[in-house]
Amino acid sequence: MTRAERVPVSDEHRDLGRLLRDARASAGATTRDVALYSSGHISNVENGHVMPSTELVYYYVKEFGCDGHVARQALDRARRASEERRRTQRLVQRSQGQRWGAFHVTPDSPASEIREGYKVRESEAYYRVDERGVITEVDVIRVIRAVQPGVSLISVAHNYHYDAEVGVLSLEPGIGCSLAALRETGFGYLYAVLRLDRELNPDDGDAYSLSYRVHVSSSVPARPLLRYQARAGNDRYALRVLFTPPVLPQEVWWFSERDVFATEMPAPAQSERIFPANPSGFYFRDFTRIDNLHTGIAWRW
Repeated sequence: MTRAERVPVSDEHRDLGRLLRDARASAGATTRDVALYSSGHISNVENGHVMPSTELVYYYVKEFGCDGHVARQALDRARRASEERRRTQRLVQRSQGQRWGAFHVTPDSPASEIREGYKVRESEAYYRVDERGVITEVDVIRVIRAVQPGVSLISVAHNYHYDAEVGVLSLEPGIGCSLAALRETGFGYLYAVLRLDRELNPDDGDAYSLSYRVHVSSSVPARPLLRYQARAGNDRYALRVLFTPPVLPQEVWWFSERDVFATEMPAPAQSERIFPANPSGFYFRDFTRIDNLHTGIAWRW
């Protein structure tokens, strides 16, 4: 079947894709402005050929103004259609088995393909927030293990939600890596591919650690929410945030949610998720057992 003849997976996939495409177009964005995804993948999603993740739909809601309620309903309908389709394919898939081809990626490969080679086992992030409420820099440590032979690249992405100008973010490699590729997308995302100091293999005895720093050049106060998406195999996320006295948040709380939309909700009054006030401005939390969860810290000025 040629590309022109290719049809959507289902009517539900087509409707969801059209909803997302209309939101992106209304925001004046191209398919290349969707961070972490190739233009080809976004085109496939918007044409109903593949199922988008919840995180991708959430991206359209937050960055492109797609109606959140309508998007969630459309996503649920497409998921039900996908599950029905999978039921008819499972016996065939079992009989064929799962076969891996040779793993080969370059710095120009889509982030989704680069990430197939490894799993992040642990991650640490140290945020510094100045007296204006601006995040000035972020130090990140990643501990990874290869799931494919010959892994030498990893991908990372960051954004500064309230200031999407070009040049706001820059990245400085630290220990264990060097910069292989760097790209700024629309809507304030910085996407980087880091080259590891050595190749990794699944039978390596120890996990591999690396670090990098993100610099922020902005005068716009940060969005009061720091969120990390843990993928399968991620055991721990350590988050540290240092606010600069005397300008301190009135309330700080943590969250850990399966549904990314739920991370936008404030903590209930008297909740155990609300941190005791700290005059030094330093807040921290270690999250464990976080496979496929969205974890982080939010605050109110």
